Amino acid sequence: MADVNRRRYHSPLRDAQAAASRAAVLAAARELFVAQGYGRTTLDQIADRAGVSKPTVFSAVGNKAQVLKAVRDVAMAGDDQPEPVTARPDVAAIAGAGDLDLAIALTTRHIADVVIRYHPIHEVLHGAAGSDPAAAELWDVAERERRVGAGHLIERLGRPPAMAPRRAADVLSLLMAPDVFDRLVVRAGWSRAAYERWLGDQLHALYAPDSARRHS
Repeated sequence: MADVNRRRYHSPLRDAQAAASRAAVLAAARELFVAQGYGRTTLDQIADRAGVSKPTVFSAVGNKAQVLKAVRDVAMAGDDQPEPVTARPDVAAIAGAGDLDLAIALTTRHIADVVIRYHPIHEVLHGAAGSDPAAAELWDVAERERRVGAGHLIERLGRPPAMAPRRAADVLSLLMAPDVFDRLVVRAGWSRAAYERWLGDQLHALYAPDSARRHS
């Protein structure tokens, strides 16, 4: 019985320390991956930047590929909680909007929030996918998940699009791709507001192609 009690012992302080170490590792890894790329970043560098030991990196997150995946997941979700993006309150609000215009506005805000956080990590994955098998696999997963996420968003808009839902999801997956954000916002200098208005135009076009809204 004593052994069972020891195994069930729970230390809030230890949990808090572990969570703090994990957060420090992920923040350090994101900074280094974005600054110098996945290939040039080492676990020793991550540990040094995070102020922890290399074994702590392994115990808090895992090996380098697992660190990249965790950084990518946090960039997508906005935090390190296990709840999927499609189950978050901002996505649930789209389904509860009760009005297509409002639902589209909420959708464009959600997409912008995600892509702003995720875009730098997308670039890291893109750069590493050609030479690192683990990064290439994660890149493929990210591409598939974006298509699945687009399908969820189409469903949550609550009204059948003017084309087959599957095709509408394909189009939305393209519209919400970080590459599009890169071309319009990073390279062409669009503001976030202009990017969201453009996304809104394209979403309205999926539902009423002949009366898509135009914004200056």
